[in-house]
Amino acid sequence: MIVKKMSELSVESAVALWNLGFEGYFINSTLTVDRFLARAVGEGLSLEHSLAMYDEQGEPVGLVMNGFRTLAGRKIAWNGGTGIAPAFRGKGFGQQLMERNLELYREHGVDAAMLEALIQNNAAIRLYQKVGYEITERLVGLQHDGTLNADELHANHSYTVQRGRPVEVSKLPFYHAMSAWQTQWNSLKDGESVMITDDASVVGYALFKRVYAEDGSLTTVVLYQCEAAPERRDKREILTAALSEIFAHGEAPSKQLTMNIRHANRELHELLDSLGFAPFVEQVHMLRQL
Repeated sequence: MIVKKMSELSVESAVALWNLGFEGYFINSTLTVDRFLARAVGEGLSLEHSLAMYDEQGEPVGLVMNGFRTLAGRKIAWNGGTGIAPAFRGKGFGQQLMERNLELYREHGVDAAMLEALIQNNAAIRLYQKVGYEITERLVGLQHDGTLNADELHANHSYTVQRGRPVEVSKLPFYHAMSAWQTQWNSLKDGESVMITDDASVVGYALFKRVYAEDGSLTTVVLYQCEAAPERRDKREILTAALSEIFAHGEAPSKQLTMNIRHANRELHELLDSLGFAPFVEQVHMLRQL
């Protein structure tokens, strides 16, 4: 096999390889050149440190996209997409590519590597486990279309609610730094944060983003993290205050989403269920120490 850096390919060739590698995937992952470049920039993916694999005849075999980030003093790598061309699936090329990718991580001093995989993609999960990844938690995407019945969110409370930038939650002792890549504050350059304060102590936070149409109208609100301090007995009330600030204030969007919310965040899921949110995707979060 011949392995190249993705940066050695033309943009058109890189996009063609991506689309071939994800042909027949569980969800439509086809990208145009513009969407491919926007995804790479938006998710911090490095073409210089991503790999493209070809056979000896020059036929495209697959690719793996990588991003790097420093979290709590440790260098973390994220696998932002591994795809194998249909003709080469089930023949061991995925494992070969992943092992070469782990070598790349070691070459660049990576301390730990993370990725997400769709819950129904058993073949990919087995592959990642074979090369040393372990499932750390389940992640759920939820959606609600149309007008949100926000009666649940109008409960009176004595907390102080403060809006700010995503980076402002990063120093909280209960901030989930090792959450799914797209839900980390670093990935939300155009996002917002909410912090819930009680007696001058921050007891909860949320990370979210508002999406606008070209005419300036609000189309979607996306929730990425919503957490209460683990020692608090009033978690539901804290989370309610955060969700109220995000979903029950200002212009009503046509769609509300959550992305990669921790399944273990039981109080949050109960609240979202009471608001009429329904699951549309479920993934596993996987981690490998290096």
